[in-house]
Amino acid sequence: MEYNREFNGIKAIWLREFIRFKRQKSRILTSIISPLLWLFIFGSGFGSMVGFGAANYQSFLFPGIIGITILFTSIFFGVSIIWDRQFGFLKEILVAPLSRISIFLGKALGGTTTSMIQGTLILLIGIFLNVNITPSTFLIMLALMFISSLTIVSIGLIIGSKMESFEGFNLVMTFINMPMFFLSGALFPLANLPIILRALSWINPMTYAVDAFRGVLLGISSMGLFVDLIAMVFFCALFLFAGASIFSQRR
Repeated sequence: MEYNREFNGIKAIWLREFIRFKRQKSRILTSIISPLLWLFIFGSGFGSMVGFGAANYQSFLFPGIIGITILFTSIFFGVSIIWDRQFGFLKEILVAPLSRISIFLGKALGGTTTSMIQGTLILLIGIFLNVNITPSTFLIMLALMFISSLTIVSIGLIIGSKMESFEGFNLVMTFINMPMFFLSGALFPLANLPIILRALSWINPMTYAVDAFRGVLLGISSMGLFVDLIAMVFFCALFLFAGASIFSQRR
């Protein structure tokens, strides 16, 4: 009975986040338009100056755009903790007969679902960009997007649980998501970066996600899919455990 209660609690929190996302039509629209602007404007502009062997720059950029979509959507999901605290919902679920770990997991899965929906919409656009998306690569991409989304959502929730205001959250996010973005390899290869920046990219979860996306979609990978997958699973487990531990200490 206890397991059923925990499962139903996780499901209810996940469903709430999904319904809230579904009702925000403007959020869905802007989350698609912004990555497309990066892809077509930035990709077309730099594509006339650089190339990557068999792949043009726009194709090279496409997996990175999926990564950007997941990064920004997932990490800013942490602000939902502040919203829930402001409107009293967080207090209500904290006093419910449900473990804090289940509450955190329900929130994380809700954010992961919304992030994956937006990432999948961008992925489907690749069909019109001559990216070879087969049923098998599509399923592999879904699995990779799930792992990366869950990782970044957990980071966002960890930070959100420590913040008391929207302004503080946005300020911290600026110092976190921009380095994660630029050091992920989404816009350019990391091989020629100075050693210090390359070392920072190795501890960036998005580096392995973008490299894995690019390996699956384009066959271009600097570390190999196996290494990427191991690193992605490691970071996912690390931040899930950290988030659940921090959230279980809330009062």
